[in-house]
Amino acid sequence: MKKIWRPALELLELIAGCAVFALGFNLFLSPNDINAGGLSGLAMVLVHFLGFGTVGAVTAVVNLPLFIIGGKKLGKNFFFGSLLGMIFLSLSIDLLAWLPIPKVEPLIAALYGGVICGVGL
Repeated sequence: MKKIWRPALELLELIAGCAVFALGFNLFLSPNDINAGGLSGLAMVLVHFLGFGTVGAVTAVVNLPLFIIGGKKLGKNFFFGSLLGMIFLSLSIDLLAWLPIPKVEPLIAALYGGVICGVGL
């Protein structure tokens, strides 16, 4: 019975972590133009300079070449687990972008955003 619940629990943890990261990103980092770093941060910069698209969608597109390389080098388990994480994170960032943004000082936004994103990761 435990073997059945383990994958479900891992999937739930993955979804919850992605949602928490997306909350920190959308509520504190992105509205204050604080770059999150990593591919989400790169996607944030690309959306700003290109003038179209959403951070979640661009994150997914930028991740695709890395997944192809990683899947070939590290195997199917890595590929599918990471792919699910990327899909949930991209969707979470875009789906939670409508939330009302709290008015905070940029330094406080950086601290809150960093802590919340770190908990999500």
